[in-house]
Amino acid sequence: MTTTRPIRLPLRWPIDPWPRASLAERTAVGSVLILLLAVPCMAAALVLALTVILVQHACRSYDLGAMVRARIERR
Repeated sequence: MTTTRPIRLPLRWPIDPWPRASLAERTAVGSVLILLLAVPCMAAALVLALTVILVQHACRSYDLGAMVRARIERR
């Protein structure tokens, strides 16, 4: 009985887009890309936080106004 071993293809890495770029250049490009992604994320988080603050303020103001109106009507 002979056992056949599966043929293993050599591992191939993707083609390097910048074959002559130094580590510093690659790091700089990566940093810029990260910052370009971070700015919209921070803006979205800020808008979300402001929306939550405004909604909570509106809810508390309405509840406070309703409480004051109910106390005035009781007198």
